[in-house]
Amino acid sequence: MKISIISGKNVSNSKKDSGSTISDWCAQHQLSVQTFYYWQKKLAMPKKQNTSIIVPLPTIAPLSPIVIETPTGYRISVTDEAALHFLPQLLKMLS
Repeated sequence: MKISIISGKNVSNSKKDSGSTISDWCAQHQLSVQTFYYWQKKLAMPKKQNTSIIVPLPTIAPLSPIVIETPTGYRISVTDEAALHFLPQLLKMLS
């Protein structure tokens, strides 16, 4: 048995260009007719399309708390982004 790697396109073109029958072409290339039809069918099958899609998601990094200790003994811990907007006013009131 002769094993060779030939692309489907090359086999198809080679067969068409030869003008010979399938059985003659297979005999010239030491290939059984059954194998020829097997690969012809296999190469003609549509390849399965990958139906998976990748959806980018925003990364949400956990916020590290901001801890502020004042000289007067107050300790403020802020973990919420919305609270950061009020931080300057809060510090003004505590000073």
